[in-house]
Amino acid sequence: MFTLINADAEDDDTEITDPQEIAELFAAIAAVAIEAIGAGQARQLFDAVVEQDGKEPN
Repeated sequence: MFTLINADAEDDDTEITDPQEIAELFAAIAAVAIEAIGAGQARQLFDAVVEQDGKEPN
C-alpha cells in the first residue's frame, strides 16, 4: 500500500490512500515529467526515487 502525503499539507488535509486516486495522480505526474524532460530521463528520475525508498533523507 502506498500513501502520498502533500508536503505543503495543512493540518486538516488528508492523505491520499485510495489506490485509484494514487494511480491517477502518478499518471498525471508521469505525463508532465515525460513532456518536460523526455521519457528516458523521466524513467531515470522515477527509478532513482524508487531506489531511495526507505533510505534516510539527506
